[in-house]
Amino acid sequence: MSTGQRPARRHVTAPSPRDCLLAVAVFLVFVPAHLHDSDFPGELAIVLVAGAVLTLPLAWRRRQPLRVWLVTTMCALFLLGSPLPVNPFGQGVTTADMTFVLIAPLIALYTVTRHDRQQGLLALGGSVIALCVPLLCTAPVAPDAERDALLAGAFLVTAWALGEMMRARAESRAARAAAVVWEKLEHDRTVAAEERARIARELHDITAHHISVVTLQAGAARLLAESGQMPGVELLSGIETAGRQAMVEIRQALGVIRSSPDGAAPLPGIEQLPDLVDRLGSAGVEVAIDGTPGPLPHSVGLTVYRIVQEGLTNVARHSAARAARVSLRRDRNTLTVTITDDGPPRAVRLSGPGGHGLTGLRERVGGYGGQLHTGARPDGGFELRAELPVLGAL
Repeated sequence: MSTGQRPARRHVTAPSPRDCLLAVAVFLVFVPAHLHDSDFPGELAIVLVAGAVLTLPLAWRRRQPLRVWLVTTMCALFLLGSPLPVNPFGQGVTTADMTFVLIAPLIALYTVTRHDRQQGLLALGGSVIALCVPLLCTAPVAPDAERDALLAGAFLVTAWALGEMMRARAESRAARAAAVVWEKLEHDRTVAAEERARIARELHDITAHHISVVTLQAGAARLLAESGQMPGVELLSGIETAGRQAMVEIRQALGVIRSSPDGAAPLPGIEQLPDLVDRLGSAGVEVAIDGTPGPLPHSVGLTVYRIVQEGLTNVARHSAARAARVSLRRDRNTLTVTITDDGPPRAVRLSGPGGHGLTGLRERVGGYGGQLHTGARPDGGFELRAELPVLGAL
């Protein structure tokens, strides 16, 4: 070690105030109980020293449980089994003496068992050997030695059982707390996954529709430019409007609008269906709406809007149809949304690249307990039909 380095100091943890009070209380119980008359001079000093060594280490019982158990048990062994004159019990140990001596070792054994199961079993065995055997050895001269040994063993087993019970209870509480935390984490993951899926569906519905409209209008503008004609203001305005509407709906879907003064507009619903039809009409597809859904909760209205949006987007992207029809039919318990077109038969994928729209739409409809049907019409064109359960009459 270099001369400039100082040796590392070992950190000594101070005992807790509660354990200090416990140690002092046990000391004050032990000492007065053994200030009886004796022929041995200086008995008070011996009792004070023995009581201090036996009881005061309890102040560190939760910091060093095994060491405290070893000190208290060895001190109790000396007091119960040593015939030396310095032992205040050298003339014989009464049942009361044994009981007061065992208080500190019992508390130490309880603490070790509560801290660790394996160490608790070892400490129980060591306590029985160290504290019960010496009492049995005094049986020839002490008529109550066998009874005291059995009583001491019962005390030790009781202390161990209490420690084991408290340790098991603490582990059970910790396991329940861990289970609650894990359950909350799993719930949060599930909620986050559902929210990501919801946002993904919203973004797909928004971008697919508006980009399809922009693509159709931009294609029409390109054809006009190639033929030497200037694209009309209405056509260019439609491209701009579709782009702006896409940005607004994306902001609403992501929740960014909460902090902006112009973000108070709700997500689209059935009231916005005419605007949706007008945008697709400006792209060259005539759309007619037939029927009315009646009053709906906003969440169901948003679902109806997304159904119509996805259906019309597929008409614009996947068919050569020039006209489409949106039909809304509602009876007492069911709302049926049907989108049909007059184009040639076509196959729309439900999964894979480019086919996530109907998959997400099927999940959205299924989330409300509804059903989604798609397929070619017998007389030509394609049909998308969604059935949503709706409670209440019109």
